[in-house]
Amino acid sequence: MNKIKSFFSTPAKAAVSVLCILAALMVVGAGTVFAAGAIAKSSAIGLDSAQNFAFADAGVDPASVTALSTEFDFKNGQFVYEVEFTSGGLEYDYHIKASDGSVLKKQIEGSTAGGQGNTITAAITPEQAKEIALADAGLSASEVTFTKEKLDMDNGIAVYDIDFVTAGSKYEYEINAGTGAVFSRSIETAPVQSGGVQQQPGNQQPQGAEGQITLEAAKAAALADAGVAESEATFKKAELDYDNGLLVYDLEFYTSTDEYDYEVDAATGRIYSKNRENFSSNASSAGTGDGSYISVDSAKSIALSHAGVDASSAVFSKAKLERDDGRMVYEIEFYSGGMEYEYKLDASSGSILEYESDRD
Repeated sequence: MNKIKSFFSTPAKAAVSVLCILAALMVVGAGTVFAAGAIAKSSAIGLDSAQNFAFADAGVDPASVTALSTEFDFKNGQFVYEVEFTSGGLEYDYHIKASDGSVLKKQIEGSTAGGQGNTITAAITPEQAKEIALADAGLSASEVTFTKEKLDMDNGIAVYDIDFVTAGSKYEYEINAGTGAVFSRSIETAPVQSGGVQQQPGNQQPQGAEGQITLEAAKAAALADAGVAESEATFKKAELDYDNGLLVYDLEFYTSTDEYDYEVDAATGRIYSKNRENFSSNASSAGTGDGSYISVDSAKSIALSHAGVDASSAVFSKAKLERDDGRMVYEIEFYSGGMEYEYKLDASSGSILEYESDRD
């Protein structure tokens, strides 16, 4: 006992003794954690199983996965597999419990509309968002054809835009990407002609979407009719819609000289309606006059610079080339620091035509 007391006989000796004791405890603790980690790893589910649990929860095909990284780690008092991967334009980060494969944490990030380098974070997967929308609509996956699945922003809230159709109705949902709650819904039911008699929407029974051509087939039909190569066209709209009770693919695309609007019969693939407009001669006098436009990234940079907003702090909700009163313009919308910004730029010259900022 006297020997022990001698270690603390003076303040200096006491301080040194405490440091030595703490160092010894740290060594023992590290050894204990290391030993526990070795035991946990030996009885864990394994890297491959952890990856499969993450893929299943995310609802992704393993064949579509890229940039896969998996490691065994100790997080918040538990041994986990940290699984990170990319699929379908989304980045996934999972913590899978090493002992049983349960999901402890997940985070999904995706590029915003037209944005590069800007991300929106989600807590649920796209597949879960689709399931929530279907459950709210009272439908099963076999009864519908999905036409849109996108991680986006609405009034500063991360949402999944989920659109789908049946033979008689079109559904548009926004699912809160953080909570899974239905943020907004829109259901459009079209009357159907049967034997010359118009049936009312209330008399229709939900039907499957069998017999429809694919979106890619519809785009190919429109391009072939227009005589435009796929490499020359930029699509700005491609979705299923109704026109006078007929289910059609509504397609809009442009080349360096022309803008095309097509409706393709979703059942037969025939051209239902079409319109072509040459806009190279209608370019703003401030522009080049030859039908060439600045890039969408250049348009975004001009808007950010004018707003005094750094690209790293901005989340874009819209960046789109459109026609406005005979002139091609970029409509740019983004959020930053609690503010919402809206810009309209001349697509030829990059000059700012209109701008507005409001507190979100």
